[in-house]
Amino acid sequence: MLHDIKVEADPGSLDLLTGGASPQQAVCEGCSRIISDRFLMRVNDTSWHERCLQCSACQQPLTNTCYSRDTRLYCRADYQQ
Repeated sequence: MLHDIKVEADPGSLDLLTGGASPQQAVCEGCSRIISDRFLMRVNDTSWHERCLQCSACQQPLTNTCYSRDTRLYCRADYQQ
């Protein structure tokens, strides 16, 4: 199953500039740390640091698309095996 990777700006950055309330910070699914980067990756309704989003089999970065099986993420080559 193909899942597109969505890059989003930190939703709290605009609120901080405009004086609005800061929403709950996103936590990385890969390392379980708070994401304070300007951009984050969203896959299957979970948030990731760009550096943490990698193939479960070959550990190559997943930059454009990824595939999901049994809660693990794969690059195209490893998913098709």
